[in-house]
Amino acid sequence: MGQLIYQWLDVLWLPAGWFVVHKAHRWMTVAFIATCIVTLRTQVELMKSIGFPTGIMPILDGPIYDRGLIAYSLIIALFLLLAHFSPGTQRIVFFTAALSIYIVAFCVTMLLMML
Repeated sequence: MGQLIYQWLDVLWLPAGWFVVHKAHRWMTVAFIATCIVTLRTQVELMKSIGFPTGIMPILDGPIYDRGLIAYSLIIALFLLLAHFSPGTQRIVFFTAALSIYIVAFCVTMLLMML
């Protein structure tokens, strides 16, 4: 039971994101967090399927899921902080900011998972 909770710990960001941001940005925030959750699992499965469950270069110790979870959690927290303090942002600007932060998150976590 504890392992199941640990595997889906990042789902707790969804209600946090719903209540932290301005009403106009809620659905985009939930979509951003859900995309990060799915991407984390896809990246972990990719690394395991190519035969590197602890990373391509054995520089960092520990499972890649932990590294990805920490990185995505920090980036989601930063995104929520930025979204909270920008309630008057236009929807298209908010969307492009979310997309940019997602691309950065993807690159950072992939780098961490390779190490």
